[in-house]
Amino acid sequence: MDKMVLSRRSFLKASALFGSKLLAGATGLASLANCSSQGEWASIHYPKVLLDNFFFFDGIKNNLQKDRIILIEGDKILGVERKGDLAQYKGFRRFDLNGWTLLPGLIDNHVHMTSPFVTTGNRKVLFQKNEQFELNFRNCIMNGVTTVRDVGGFPGMIIKFKEKADKNQIPGPRVFSSLSLIAAREGSRLGWPVHAPYIENPLMKRIMGGNFAERPQTMEEINEVCEEMVRLGAVWLKTLHQDQSFHYKGHRLPNHNDDEYKAILRNGRKHNIRCAMHAMLVSGFREGVDLGYHTLEHTPMDAVITDRYVDRFIESDAAIVPTVSIFGDFLITRKLLKLFETRGKEYLTPEALSQATGAVKRILAVEDDNLSDEERSGLPVDPLYFKDMFPNVIKNIEKLKSAGAKMGIGTDNGGSIMALFGFYGDELKYMASAGISNFETLRMATYENACILNMQDRIGTIENGKWADIIAIEGDPLVDLGSMNNVRMVMKGGAFIKSEGVAGLGV
Repeated sequence: MDKMVLSRRSFLKASALFGSKLLAGATGLASLANCSSQGEWASIHYPKVLLDNFFFFDGIKNNLQKDRIILIEGDKILGVERKGDLAQYKGFRRFDLNGWTLLPGLIDNHVHMTSPFVTTGNRKVLFQKNEQFELNFRNCIMNGVTTVRDVGGFPGMIIKFKEKADKNQIPGPRVFSSLSLIAAREGSRLGWPVHAPYIENPLMKRIMGGNFAERPQTMEEINEVCEEMVRLGAVWLKTLHQDQSFHYKGHRLPNHNDDEYKAILRNGRKHNIRCAMHAMLVSGFREGVDLGYHTLEHTPMDAVITDRYVDRFIESDAAIVPTVSIFGDFLITRKLLKLFETRGKEYLTPEALSQATGAVKRILAVEDDNLSDEERSGLPVDPLYFKDMFPNVIKNIEKLKSAGAKMGIGTDNGGSIMALFGFYGDELKYMASAGISNFETLRMATYENACILNMQDRIGTIENGKWADIIAIEGDPLVDLGSMNNVRMVMKGGAFIKSEGVAGLGV
């Protein structure tokens, strides 16, 4: 057994390192910091910055404050002060923000930054995937998301692009990652995740620096995978519980047994990190609550959660990250097709755009009842299932929130070929449709999400001593969440990542 474990550990280590080095030396992609298909880009950082002429939402209070200035030194907020004589702030560079609304940088607590979007693993598209990953990072932060929790991806690629974003070599958010997600033993090719061609392709595994999902076969391998993910830099552990496939009607999916789920939790406690469980069905929700997982990902869609389990969830002190848009996207496929036709090149590489467009067209055919069951089985998901179950998603969010559940915001960007990076505002509007106020939604997107990450002492609010992660939008989000799609400025760690019409910048 020791020999087997060593072999597996050595392979994981080599895969992650190989993937990172290969990407660094062989992609041939121009850095977005210098030149890209999206235009010239470079971060701009001044030692001392004074932000002036704005309203702001601090992440805590249910109002927009005014007549303030924000002082930034290095990467931190030095002070939020009443506006007075600015001449006293010698050495600070002043920027006029045009009366925009400032907010803490948004946090997305459920993404897959290295989702390939394409499900083939051939040589022709492998390096396009690297370009797609860079687009994912860019589109994320340019739309105001400065921090993400990545809950499953290719370790080598996550590590590499995270490092590039941390150094502002490319535009991208802060990343807190689980690296590979931990799935149940395969059982069959229809195991979970079910869209397995890119996961099981050996060449992709080598180039991507490991697997999107690991499938440990024994308790020893579970411990080994957890240890290796932590060694590589994981700050969460992510597993899955799902009894039935959305892809193949009636197919049952393998799950870990209780002892195996407990082993993942035990490894998390050993390293003082939290554990997340994918739970799209009531059975997974109950399992996660009973076992004591720290976050439950998605929202049960097959039934309404019982009062008993709502109470148990509240008592557990866990949090839920609903990811409503991943369900709702399947209800608006015609809108998506139009988006792909008009702006698809902004979000997807040519190969990914082709596959995404094809998937949406096949879904539309299902909605029009033009596909056979056999043809439907080849779809990314069965959209009719999602459409039937969507009301349960909204009911469960309403029920949990009214009971006082801890709740965050996550998009599952990258979790579906329809879930594009850059549409965080859509998730906010979906949450509001579940009866959650604009204020509560914004607080969840900032402060509450920071609490889930256990990073509330550094991010999530605009106050002294916090990292200077600040965005500016045009409009009042407490009145209209649609204004969250009007991001004009993004600052991460005191550096301007995006600036549209910021008076004084570069002067």
